[in-house]
Formats: sequence, structure tokens, C-alpha cells
Amino acid sequence: MPTTGDDLAPEIWLAIADEVTASIASSGGRLSPRYMSVNRIFFNLYLDSVYGDVQWTKLDEAMMRRLKRLQEPIIAKHVRTLRIHAWFIDYLMKRDADTIVPSTLPARILSFFHAGADQHPANRGQTKLMSSISSKTIMNLMISAIHNMKNVFEYYFELRDLRLTKDSSHFLVAARQAFSSSLRKLSVHTTIFKFKSALALADFENLEELELHFDYQCHRVHGEDAHEASKFAEAQELKDTIIPFINLRKETIQSLTIASYSMVDLSDFFKSIGPFRSLRRLSANVCLDSKQLSDPKALVDFIHEHRNSLFELDIHPRPPEEDFVNADDTVRRRKESWVRIQKSLLAHRDVARSLEGLHAPVGDLDACLALIDRSSSSLTHLSLNDRIFDMEDLKRVLNLFARNPFRLKSLLVWVQDLTVPLLLLLAGRLPGLHSLVLLFETCSVDIDYSGHQPRDQFAKELGIRSREGRLDWQVEHISIIYMRGPIGPGDAELLGIPSTGGYTDQRYMNDISAVIPSVKSRKGIQWHRQLPPRRINNMS
Repeated sequence: MPTTGDDLAPEIWLAIADEVTASIASSGGRLSPRYMSVNRIFFNLYLDSVYGDVQWTKLDEAMMRRLKRLQEPIIAKHVRTLRIHAWFIDYLMKRDADTIVPSTLPARILSFFHAGADQHPANRGQTKLMSSISSKTIMNLMISAIHNMKNVFEYYFELRDLRLTKDSSHFLVAARQAFSSSLRKLSVHTTIFKFKSALALADFENLEELELHFDYQCHRVHGEDAHEASKFAEAQELKDTIIPFINLRKETIQSLTIASYSMVDLSDFFKSIGPFRSLRRLSANVCLDSKQLSDPKALVDFIHEHRNSLFELDIHPRPPEEDFVNADDTVRRRKESWVRIQKSLLAHRDVARSLEGLHAPVGDLDACLALIDRSSSSLTHLSLNDRIFDMEDLKRVLNLFARNPFRLKSLLVWVQDLTVPLLLLLAGRLPGLHSLVLLFETCSVDIDYSGHQPRDQFAKELGIRSREGRLDWQVEHISIIYMRGPIGPGDAELLGIPSTGGYTDQRYMNDISAVIPSVKSRKGIQWHRQLPPRRINNMS
């Protein structure tokens, strides 16, 4: 008898499903609903793709429809990632305090839930803010959905200024308890004083990745004495709540991200946490000047202490919290704050020997080259931020990989001029590159003699070099970004720069994709930092 799909082992179907989803994901697409009818494996795969990442960030009709579906355990069990921005809850709580909720609210909720999916064509695609639902009703619905989520691995919660009432506290406790055993990644945004409400020492015993974002604490009383008293109180809260929470998980945490918009000095914080048994990744988005890091040795010693386990180091210095003078002066002080850390790291000869991912400002170019050289035999992902490279300085960087040109898989770099010789240089020196993020100030060959009218000379030169066989490159994911053009909010967030437009300019990516057949997507930014997952999840 002929073999049918039902005769194939589940392992084969899983392999087929993996290939299908990988192919669709690489091109930025989404699994079609028609796959649900293939078999149960694809049925679950589709539900994973739709409900795997749930975002409760805006109370509109789209969120309410999804919230309705998540009341069903068979749907909620497919949630792997939950993201909550509590601003809309706080908004509803403040509104409820000023208005009387209509007595017909339950009927209104039920009528919404039982309303058909078909809408008038004029209303399709609209996402109106739901203004007639009380905060208590919404939180009860979310708590019910959370109790059905048995497989959440990642939880992102922006607490911000949410008022801690009986109902909101009940919601926070429910989320902690529901995810306690399954959660592997936790990200919390709030002020240092509110972390106690979102964290509990007994919860999240299997946590592997932790992101803590310390929001700025508004001071109701002005004056130097009040300001210093608040900083002291924040430091004490770090010591009493956050540091113990981290240290109780130092046997399991493999990835740690600290982002601080607070004025608190983090020197004692870095001295007090750890050591971690298997810290693979460290990300620090903090101010490195003498006010927020009075002892630079604290951060340097922390990195040095974990030198044998760290595979990825991501440093994003924030501008010093001083009176604004001008943009150039702010950039200068930011650079100086990083250079003092950079040179202290170089004093330890065994730092950065086994890094696979390095994302940091260039700072002092010679010091930057020395750090890269130390890890050039292991480095696969490199970001060079806060410096616009000319061809000669870029060659100095690429020369460090001459011994193993196929090692580097992903590169982010800023350049002055986008030219065909630049691409030929990268293709020749880094033939094994998998993803490229290239930010440029100008494309001089596309500027006419009047100084501003764009032409198509760049695309023409690319075509010529391609026909000559000089662009035989296997790069798969690219982001070629004109810094003076529009940059979409999603790309800007990943780059850590302000957004300047609705959509990132695609013109130069189109030109390059047309002559390099291996390019699969124009999402190099999304792919850039993706180290092999085994480094975070599977190594011990």
C-alpha cells in the first residue's frame, strides 16, 4: 500500500514543521491558517505562532478578542511569552476613581464576548480603546487567563507608575505564582522602590535570564538634601530587596541585563551581586560617570570575575546625568565615561578571551582594537557603536580577523560613505558573514553636482561588480540604514537611537538584495545579536 502522511512518524512531522517555520521566519512572514488542517502537529504549530507571544499593552478591541480566547485553557497553554504594559490599567484605575461604572457593565462585557466576528466593512481593522470597562473587570479577566497559561517561559512586565491597590496587588501576586516554576526569563521595568511588589524571594526558582530596568524616580521635594536622601533610600532598597533576589538565583541565572535610569550609584550593587556559576551574557545600559558609578573597578571586577563563563558582553553607556550643554559635549562625556572602563578592562590580560558576542562603543580606537584582538579567535558577533568609520580605520578592524575570515558571523558598523568598494571590502574580508547592519551618513556617488539630488549610480556600480563576479557573498540578512533618512521605531529601538520616520528607508537594501542572491531578509537588526541558543539555555 502507498505511504500516506498518517504513516510518517511524529518526529518526521516535527522536522518538517521546523523547516517550514524556519523558512517563513527567515523571510519575516507568518504561518498561514491553512496549515492547521494538515494534522495535529501543524494545528498546534499554528496556535503557537498566533498565541505564543501575547502582548497586553493597549486596551483595544484586538486585545479584548485575544483575552476572550485566552479564557480557554486549550488556547492559553500555547502562550510562551507574555508582555504587559501596566499604563492602561493605571489609566482605568484613575478613571474609575472619578466616574461611576454603569450598572449594565456585565451585560456589556458579555455582549462583546458573544458578538460575532463579522464586522461592518467600514469598521474592520479598527482598534478602538475600550473606555467602558472597569480596571477590576480587566484585571479579573487577565488573572483568569494567566491561570490558564501553564507554559509561559518569558514574562515582560512594565510596572511603571501603577498604583498598588488591593486589586492590582492581587494581579501581581497571581502572575508571580502562575509562572513561578515554568518561567525562564523575567524582565521588569519600574522604579527601584516598586520592585518589591513585582518580585518575591520564593518565586521563579528556575530563572535563567533576568532583566531589571530601574526607572527614574521623580522627586516631589526639590533641593539637594531631598535629592541625596532619595538616592540613599534607593540604594537601601537595592540592598534590601533586589540584591537578595538576584543572589538567591546565582546558581541558575545565565543572562543578566541591568538598565538604570535612576540616579543611584551602582558601585555597591555590582560589588554585591554574584558570583554566578554560569553567567553567559551580561548587558549593562547604565551611566558610567563618577556619579552613577563612583568606583569603575566594581563593574570591571565583576566582568573579570566571570571572564571564564561570559560569552556575550553588551555595554551601552547612558549619557551622564548632568546639565545639558550641547549634543557634542554630551557625546564627549559619554565617550570619556566608557573609555575609563575600557582601559581598566585592558589592564586584565585575561578579560575577553572567550567572548563570542561583543557589543560596545568604540571609545578609544586603539583600546577597542586591543579588546577585539583578544577575542578575535572566538568572536562571532560584533557591534561597533558611536563611531563613524572611514575605510582605513575599518580595514584596521577587519585585519584582526585575517587569521580566520570565516569566524565572524554578524557585524554592526557605522560608516561615513556607502560605496561599492566598501561592500567589496566587507565581502572579501568577511566571506562567512551571516548578517550585516550597516549605518551610513551619505552615499556620495548618488549625489549630483547640485549636492542633494539623488541618482542611481550606486545601483549601477553594484550591477557591474555583480556581473564581474566580484560580489560572490553568502550574507543572508541585511539592514542598510541611511542615518539621515527615515528610521522606523522598531529598528530605532534595537539600535538604541531616536526614530525619525514611520518606516526605515528600503532603497539601498533593495539595490543590494538584487545583486546578492543569498540575501533572505532585510531584518539584519533582528538577526544581529542572535547567538546560538545553546550558549544561554543548554550549557552548564
